[in-house]
Amino acid sequence: ALPSRDAQEIVMRTSNPSTRRVPMAMTLAACGCLLAIGHQFATPQQTTPQSVRAAAGEQAARHPQYDASGQVRLPDDYRRWVLIGSSIGLTYGPGAGGHQMFGTTLMEPTAYEHYVRTGTFREGTMFALVMQAIGSGVMPARNGQFASDIHLLEMAVKDSTRTPEGWAYYDFGGPMGGGYRTTAPPQQKQACYACHVEHAKTDNVFTQFYGLLNEARGSK
Repeated sequence: ALPSRDAQEIVMRTSNPSTRRVPMAMTLAACGCLLAIGHQFATPQQTTPQSVRAAAGEQAARHPQYDASGQVRLPDDYRRWVLIGSSIGLTYGPGAGGHQMFGTTLMEPTAYEHYVRTGTFREGTMFALVMQAIGSGVMPARNGQFASDIHLLEMAVKDSTRTPEGWAYYDFGGPMGGGYRTTAPPQQKQACYACHVEHAKTDNVFTQFYGLLNEARGSK
């Protein structure tokens, strides 16, 4: 029996060198496209520590900055730090008193994440203490009190490369004192450090007053 017309066309195409080259060229072109696509979406084999931290959802640790004279700089973004505690009229020294204020303590985010994860305050840890007036009688609030105008701003910094004791405390002033200072020298040891050493619960930090920080650490 004679081969069918379709079979004859297949034999003619496979026997003709010019027609045999067409499928081969198309095959090579397709392979080239696949290789290019594979190269474009290939995962890099080498990773840097920073990329590893980013993949784990962690940020690079942030440290305090100083000017040429050694004074610490006021961070621009401290208002966006993590709230760890608040108080009204809390005083530390035996002779303290008088004008009461609302205190809000904020913690630099990368140091916060480190503490929650490890239970330790790493080198470079920074706290900001914002002292505010105690407001009341503002409608629609018929009772209660709230944090009002900012009076002053202080910082606590753990940096053994700058302070032999490890911790230092800084006063940046505030609107009630003519405005913030952009830099500040460490306060005298007897002003803050001595009290923290004697009464702080954890590494010179008054964690006994920071319920939010304790709860975050306890949930891990």
